[in-house]
Amino acid sequence: MGRTYPDGHGGRLFFPFGNISFADKVISYNSGSPAPSEEDRDPQKALGIPDYNEEKDINFTSLGNGGILVVKFVDNILYDIDGDDLFIFEIGGDEEFEVYISKNGTDWINVGQGAGVTKIDIKPFVKPTDIFRYVKLVDLKTDQGEWPGADIDAVGAIGSTINFQISGNVLFETGKATLNQNKSELITIAEKIKETNGRVVIEGYTDNVGNIDDNIKLSQARALTVKNFFTDSCNIDLTRLSINAYGEANPVANNNTAEGRQKNRRVEIIVFPSSVNTHDVTGIWETNWGTMYIYRYGNIIAGWYTDDYGEIAGKLINEHTIEAVWAENSSAETCENDLYGRHNIGKVILTFDKDFTSFTGKWGYCSDEPTETNWNGTRK
Repeated sequence: MGRTYPDGHGGRLFFPFGNISFADKVISYNSGSPAPSEEDRDPQKALGIPDYNEEKDINFTSLGNGGILVVKFVDNILYDIDGDDLFIFEIGGDEEFEVYISKNGTDWINVGQGAGVTKIDIKPFVKPTDIFRYVKLVDLKTDQGEWPGADIDAVGAIGSTINFQISGNVLFETGKATLNQNKSELITIAEKIKETNGRVVIEGYTDNVGNIDDNIKLSQARALTVKNFFTDSCNIDLTRLSINAYGEANPVANNNTAEGRQKNRRVEIIVFPSSVNTHDVTGIWETNWGTMYIYRYGNIIAGWYTDDYGEIAGKLINEHTIEAVWAENSSAETCENDLYGRHNIGKVILTFDKDFTSFTGKWGYCSDEPTETNWNGTRK
């Protein structure tokens, strides 16, 4: 579910898919020269959600002067959406770095430079259907901090997706493209797909055993089998689904071992977020608390608004009503309970008109029932 995260410089940023939006695997790390201090040379600290602790000055990776960090999105991807797509959380003094993205970890596209909290729109550099999994950061030796090199807290993709990965051994017999009897994992994924109305890409992969062309054909046949299962057995709209066949390309493990080859024989299912529905609560709203952005995941609601880095998290209790908790950096009352570590919170109920062109809201502090009525909005 979507939520906001501290940017390390006093602000907050909202990610519609929450914690899965951030890079979660280190591919390589080469500290520069001079290198950062030993405790800041752990590249794992650049993974996951932004968690820099300013008081203790911990939970970040320093690149060092001219250092290089390559990370990968495993359970999500990076692709182009309207506006900024890629966010680099660099903390401390602003130190410049160059940013590259890649589909396969080998061929790189330079998408610009950054320093501090960096927001990058990849649109000028990519095609609308391109999917990227790798990000490379190269320190440019500006040396503005106590220790040389950009200090990286996290790498996030605003336009990220939900990415499912299923072992080919679970779905298919060796060298075959007919589904096994156990289809429970696919059925579970199909239910997740139905919670969105976005497009779905099914990708087939093999190990490196055998002929390259045969592996491409096998990966294509397996992706097509999964696609047909979703349409024929799970009633998912055919127009939402597409397939890619990669054969032995983009391995996730070493093909020199049996265990690695087993991991590489897989099907990946990429679920893109729902498009905005103007006959729904989702979308952009002008309110007396600033501009509000509302996202929906089934009946789960998340969103943010521009007044004091505010956010909401809750659920639809009926088609036209959201029941949620709001949170801000500061408010007239501070509560014992919290939302994502923020104690300036309260309940809110938003009720939308029949055409979803406006809403009226009630809100309150902490655990009080919502009674204040000055929270209204119109669709932008």
